[in-house]
Amino acid sequence: TFEYVTGGDPNPGDDLRPYKISQPKPFQFIVQGRHNAPQYKGEDGDILDFNIAALGSGSSLRMFSLSRIHGALGDAGQNFKSLSFLLKNTQFPISTDFTIVHGCGKAI
Repeated sequence: TFEYVTGGDPNPGDDLRPYKISQPKPFQFIVQGRHNAPQYKGEDGDILDFNIAALGSGSSLRMFSLSRIHGALGDAGQNFKSLSFLLKNTQFPISTDFTIVHGCGKAI
């Protein structure tokens, strides 16, 4: 399952537009979530980070997933699969022009 994670206490919020960030990119939103699996949930669930930046007349979405347990090398690419699942099931139009920067799914 997937769940939204707040920014803590105090919660800084996800909308960055009031801060007018322009470098290194015009970031507008930052969101964090968690992917829970039967054996690894809550504090042990994978952390999902997303940031959205303005890009011309559209937006750029950066996604990152971090395993919260050591030894996740044997998880058969679960971080990549979680992000791929979210991309494929979004209600927003997503370009197929994306780049894998690090980790599973990147050609070696």
